[in-house]
Amino acid sequence: MKLFKKILIGLFILIILIGISVFLWLNSFKPDLNAELHLKGLKNEVEILYDDYGVPHIYAQNEEDLFYAFGYAHAQDRLFQMELLRRLADGRLAELFGEKAVASDKFFRTLGFRKHAKWTLDSLVSKNPDAPFVKASQAYIKGINAYIEQGKMPLEFTLAGIPKKPFTLEDSYIISGYMGFTFAEAFRAEAIATFIHDKYGEAYLQDVWSQWPKGGPTIPVKGKDSTSKVARNLASMANQLAVIEATAPFPPFHGSNGWVISGSKTKSGKPILSNDTHIAFSQPSVWYEAHLECPGFKFYGNFLAGTPLAALGHSQYGGWGLTMFENDDVDFFREKANPQNQNQVWYKDHWEDLKVYEETIKVKDAADVKLAIKSSRHGIIMNESFDKMADQKDPIAMWWVFHQFPSHMLEVFYDISHAKNATQAAKAVSNLSAPGLNFMWGDTEGNIAWWAAAKLPKRPKHVNPMLILDGSTGNDDPMGWYDFSENPQILNPQRGVLYTANNQPADMGTGFVPGYYVPADRAKRIEQLLFTDKKDWTTDQVRTVINDVTSPNYKGLLKDIIPIIFAEELSPLAKKSIEKLIPWNGTHNLEEVEPTIFYRFLYYIFVNTVKDELGNEVFLSFEHNTNFKRNMISMIKKEDSPWWDNIHTPEKETRRQILTKSLNEAAASLEKQLGGDIDKWQWEKVHTLTHKHPLGILPVVGSFFNVGPFPVPGGRETINNLDFPIDSTGIYQVSYGPALRRILDFANPEQGRSVLPTGQSGNVMSKHYNDQARMFVEGGSRGELMNRTDIEKVQTGKTLLKP
Repeated sequence: MKLFKKILIGLFILIILIGISVFLWLNSFKPDLNAELHLKGLKNEVEILYDDYGVPHIYAQNEEDLFYAFGYAHAQDRLFQMELLRRLADGRLAELFGEKAVASDKFFRTLGFRKHAKWTLDSLVSKNPDAPFVKASQAYIKGINAYIEQGKMPLEFTLAGIPKKPFTLEDSYIISGYMGFTFAEAFRAEAIATFIHDKYGEAYLQDVWSQWPKGGPTIPVKGKDSTSKVARNLASMANQLAVIEATAPFPPFHGSNGWVISGSKTKSGKPILSNDTHIAFSQPSVWYEAHLECPGFKFYGNFLAGTPLAALGHSQYGGWGLTMFENDDVDFFREKANPQNQNQVWYKDHWEDLKVYEETIKVKDAADVKLAIKSSRHGIIMNESFDKMADQKDPIAMWWVFHQFPSHMLEVFYDISHAKNATQAAKAVSNLSAPGLNFMWGDTEGNIAWWAAAKLPKRPKHVNPMLILDGSTGNDDPMGWYDFSENPQILNPQRGVLYTANNQPADMGTGFVPGYYVPADRAKRIEQLLFTDKKDWTTDQVRTVINDVTSPNYKGLLKDIIPIIFAEELSPLAKKSIEKLIPWNGTHNLEEVEPTIFYRFLYYIFVNTVKDELGNEVFLSFEHNTNFKRNMISMIKKEDSPWWDNIHTPEKETRRQILTKSLNEAAASLEKQLGGDIDKWQWEKVHTLTHKHPLGILPVVGSFFNVGPFPVPGGRETINNLDFPIDSTGIYQVSYGPALRRILDFANPEQGRSVLPTGQSGNVMSKHYNDQARMFVEGGSRGELMNRTDIEKVQTGKTLLKP
């Protein structure tokens, strides 16, 4: 017995020693924020003060040293994120993760971000080496490489076996290219639209794929069978792309809210800017915050990994927020292949040679994959990038605005960060080609402005750019470009408020701007809350708006459909569900059961209307498509929509029958999932948020890197837009939402308020890895400090960088 006791004590001590050793080992990867370092290439000493949330406040004597130091600090906190993002954009994930990453690598190699970056460098950077944005960007890259050379490599580099490799400015541009791709809804949508149109006809398409529902809020400003087979193969592209996005180590962009309130309507007398960018959640957080200061430049910004210039930010003069423009900047062309020569396609009256080059994808623990990348005059041929398109006879070419111009992205963000007024900001954003972005501006002079920035193509009048076009005739080809002056934009609107929520702009000389504009729910709710006579707005009051969880359109939908349901055919639990939904005003609070019932009801409506026509694979991508989401309510309200009929049954189903059936099925599935007590079907039990780290998939240790899950309020297209796919599980795991919530009163630009979904640091042992996670789900905020006295009061670290 004594021997057994000694063995137990020995094992206990051994476990403690192992635990301590593991803890010390993990802690050894955490950087020291109180340090004095010597870096080659610095001209003068630089100070970095870290506040109580790990935000670096960098003070330099010149701008090149400032961006050098920022590159160092950024890499210290987020090098693993930078590394994975450049590998993702460059199609080099399979080198780390093996064959499961080949599909992603094939797709991104085909998009050719590296080639485009080389073109940009040759066109803009090499010819302008002394341009301020070039010097700042190159200094940032030097800072990253200084950290790689003498700093601690992240834990993930050890676990994943990632070798050290210096960064280049080319890498920053390929990351910018990936940012452009994630905004292009056409990649996911146009194949599905063509499938519906070609197989079922215009009547089916118009109910689920029209441009913008009549009366929806706009941004006020000044061979059929063979074809349907092709379209179905193309529609599989959307599903495969959805899988690539879901497993990507860096999340795609999805939408955003933003508004600016004029000083005539605020208590301070100066504009208030609010912005929350909607991006798929991940860990670390997408945005990285930093305050940069040197003589002539004082700036607080939000930066993407591996990019030197802030995509969001403000100075003491003015600042901006972003949302997606959602303009359609991608067209797909079906080329006519030469049956005698696979590298030729027909154009107008002759065969043209395709351009061809080969890429080699290196795969961990497997043979290299050879990929022939071809392009026509219309763009890159996409067939080889997707499994079910590889054997497609006719090539499908992708024409993308991004590919038509060298990227001015870094120049745009450099110039706007240095802008002192709306005139200078407008000039800065006018150079953007793709992706299309809405810039909302406010400044201390009292100006508020909005610009829909992008190169907008002129298309022939007959062209519907949401369908796949004919590349053989030349009749569908773009015809040129609109001047930026014709883009949707407004300066100092009379009503004193401007906003964008990815909704459609009103006509602006160019006529309708084709795009993948999202449902009107958020736009309508923003108008309800902001378009009032209120003239004393404060930042705290604006925060209640940015955290709002009400969808104004669901109440109207239920009011329309509940009266026509066959009440006598409902189960007892379905009848109780109706009783809950009748008074519901569309709120999505944690304790409520109504959202749980509503989305389950909605899922079965989708299954019983569109799934029989689309099939399982296309349905998966269709349900979460912005066009369907935008038109879903109007379709459900339409009594004679052809979608109500099940094509697999001899009888013709009616809307009333389908709605009744769907509610019964929803109630039955909820009883099976959550029990028979309807009052226990709270939203918090099914709607959760987990911030997933790329290594979160690893067995045993993976959950150590993830943050969450958290029950969260909000829902689909509420202002607090915590969205999710709707599927058979009845569990709504949030896929994307606000990647930050940021509010700024220009009466005091040194005291902005913000919150990140998790935290600043990418180091799992840092307290700043997840110290904002609870604050985020509870709708709180903390300071974006720019005043040195305020910063020193909460200072937690000081790093001196010396030449």
